[in-house]
Amino acid sequence: MTALEQVPTTRAVTPADIPHRLVPEEPVIFRFPAPDDPPPGAARMLAVAIYSAGLGLCGVAVGLYAVVSVFSGAPVWYLPALALLTLLSVALVVAAFLAIHQRALPWMLLLAAAVPMAANLYIAVMY
Repeated sequence: MTALEQVPTTRAVTPADIPHRLVPEEPVIFRFPAPDDPPPGAARMLAVAIYSAGLGLCGVAVGLYAVVSVFSGAPVWYLPALALLTLLSVALVVAAFLAIHQRALPWMLLLAAAVPMAANLYIAVMY
């Protein structure tokens, strides 16, 4: 075979070749921003980040207190309860960041994330 001979090739079908449906897409609430989305306002992003950082610092404080409590003889349910409440709070904060383009949903999610963190703080201090 020389460089001038044609090699038989097959054509692969790519997603761009497939015709799109004419059904309108439903709006997605929780998603990463697309390249053509307008960026959220700086003040809004800063407020969400500061609130999230406050929840995170509270979680770190509870975690350090929990380590001391576990070594001093905490009940068996203590650590799994704190871990479950922390994961719930983190999941709600992540959802708030994914919904940053919505009007009120991020604030509701951040307020909801404060509830398990407050329960964490209560459990850590009382037991």
